[in-house]
Amino acid sequence: MNVRSCFLYCAGKYYDGFITPREGDIKVAVDGGLKLCERLGITPDCIIGDFDSLGSAPQNAIVLPREKDDTDTMAACKRYLSAGIKRFYLLGAVGGRDEHTFANIQLLKFLSNRGAQGFMFADGRTFTAIKDCEVTFSKEYEGYISVFSLSDESCVTIKNLKYELELEQLLSSYPLGVSNEFTGKSAKIRVMGGTLLLIFDRKGDLALPYYNI
Repeated sequence: MNVRSCFLYCAGKYYDGFITPREGDIKVAVDGGLKLCERLGITPDCIIGDFDSLGSAPQNAIVLPREKDDTDTMAACKRYLSAGIKRFYLLGAVGGRDEHTFANIQLLKFLSNRGAQGFMFADGRTFTAIKDCEVTFSKEYEGYISVFSLSDESCVTIKNLKYELELEQLLSSYPLGVSNEFTGKSAKIRVMGGTLLLIFDRKGDLALPYYNI
């Protein structure tokens, strides 16, 4: 399967209109995210969910049971992870019910733990999780970036942000990494022995950060 990325259209409020599928990418409507696809004029390659929010299952949809361990979005991610896809974009995954937003943050960690990359978009903000790797931001980035440990402890190095670290421990129980700032230099964040959640300002069609795994 020659597919670069998987776009998951969910039922939340926010999406990033600057990240759009290219030829070969998979487009998935997750339950009520079908309405987002319709609003954007996107024909999904797959429709999946238990359809509790839509009320009925669309034709040719993959229908999931309503009582299950996986969220609809998790079930969609697992389906395409098993197909070898390693890059996921979650659109409409923020701004609905708070518990679903938190579940999708956990999903970002789930993806990073399996060597995949996941990006989730809010209103002018981007979320991603990284595990045992380095991520590089171009010098064009402006505004704030927050770095939180999703593991009990994470060993972190931060270069060329306003507040730098060198092999320091971030804890899941203490928000030391909140509200750092870009400085007009190419910034690097490296984590060893842990998983980080990054939440950063991103405007327009600015390229997403580069992972060095």
